Amino acid sequence: MQKIDLQEDQALVLQQVAESGEEDVRSLSRSLRFDRQRIATILHALHHKGLIYVSQSGRGEPWVGISSRGKRMMLYLWPEAGLHFA
Repeated sequence: MQKIDLQEDQALVLQQVAESGEEDVRSLSRSLRFDRQRIATILHALHHKGLIYVSQSGRGEPWVGISSRGKRMMLYLWPEAGLHFA
C-alpha cells in the first residue's frame, strides 16, 4: 500500500465514517464534537487523499462515505475492522 500520512484527527474522522458507512456532515460534527470548519478542513484533506467521497443529499446536505481506498487504509490501520467490511 502506498504510504499515506494521516493526522490523528483525520484517522478519527475516517474511523467514524467507516463505522457508520455514510454520515451527513452535521451529524459527524456533532458526534465528534468538532466545529464545522474543523470537520470541513479534515474532510477536504481526506477527500484529497482519496479516502472518502462526498455527495449531496436531496436536501443539499453533504454526505460522506468511505472510498475503496479508505477501506483498504482502515484494514491497514485497524485489521480488526475487516469484520465490519466483510
